[in-house]
Amino acid sequence: MTQELLALVRSRPWFYAFELPDGTLTPTDSDPAVLHLHATRRAHLRAVIEGIPGASRMTALDLASHEGFFTVELARHFGWVQGVELRERSILAAELVTALLGHGNVGYRQMDLLQVPAAEEAGLAADFVLLYGLLYHLEEPLRLLRLACRLARRHILVETQVLPFELSGRVEDGSWQWQRDIRGSFGLVEDYSERREGGSADFALVPSLGALCHLMRAFGCAEVRLRPAGEGDHEQFRRGARVIVHGIKG
Repeated sequence: MTQELLALVRSRPWFYAFELPDGTLTPTDSDPAVLHLHATRRAHLRAVIEGIPGASRMTALDLASHEGFFTVELARHFGWVQGVELRERSILAAELVTALLGHGNVGYRQMDLLQVPAAEEAGLAADFVLLYGLLYHLEEPLRLLRLACRLARRHILVETQVLPFELSGRVEDGSWQWQRDIRGSFGLVEDYSERREGGSADFALVPSLGALCHLMRAFGCAEVRLRPAGEGDHEQFRRGARVIVHGIKG
């Protein structure tokens, strides 16, 4: 059975470079820079989990689990992991590689994260929520971030592209005498819903770092920590064009 699964895995190109049981990597059509990005994300995920006592007794949730690369990593550390993904073809790929790697503590669900019924939220809640690489592909990033923070009982780890600038100042509200402070900003960009790494629509709102951190605090994180970029990290993290933020519930 393992050889059959291995042959199936090798028969298609992957977005990620999974380490396979025989020591080889999955065939991938991703650019080396993208593979470096994946490696950087995983290294920071591992570093955060190492600082969480008793992770093996906790549950984890991977939002937008794609082909399961980070879901599999979560499965190495947490007692139970659930991946949630919009695209059926990504779930099928994730289930295939997860079975090959022998992780029996993982389940996958197909779901539009912007259309989660309130009655189903309890079944998604987890001690640790991972939100990697999705916010900057969405028309409604606030809605998803609010949901993700609500689902996280203890920790949430968010990775996203961010705007290269911050806005500050005040906005009038009905009169020049009544004004509100700008807490952050979002930039409108076109997205690519037809591609496997794109979002579900053709437009997206990319947050500024200030907006992301302010919202995570507003949505229930008692502490919000920006992960410092390491010397060997992907260059976007070193330039601050992409960030990883760890939110901790009180």
